[in-house]
Amino acid sequence: MNGFLFAAAIASLLTFLLHLFVGGRGVAKPLLNASGIEEVTKLTTYYCWHIVTVVLLIMTCAFAYVALLQFDLPLTIVMTSMAGSCTLLSIGLILVRKLKPLDYPQWIFFLPMTVLGVLGLLSA
Repeated sequence: MNGFLFAAAIASLLTFLLHLFVGGRGVAKPLLNASGIEEVTKLTTYYCWHIVTVVLLIMTCAFAYVALLQFDLPLTIVMTSMAGSCTLLSIGLILVRKLKPLDYPQWIFFLPMTVLGVLGLLSA
């Protein structure tokens, strides 16, 4: 078992659960109830919300697979790169939009997955 990749799976699972249960109420529901946004735009954004949910679940399963069952270098690189890309995207939006880092906390959830994925790769 690769402990770092298992920890990445746990971090991904926690992020998935928070996204699904907390984020849905705080972000997706208000979006759907917002007025002044075209229906297609609203539903496209809502669709993207669900894509993130699916991707987080797949990341959880993939990190668990490479940690517990069969290490796979390409899969681990892809999952770690996805987490890293999400981290950088969040930080980029914070910088470009001049947001407070804690007001846009996605990076907090993806950074541990990224670091643990890198450590898992280095220890494999």
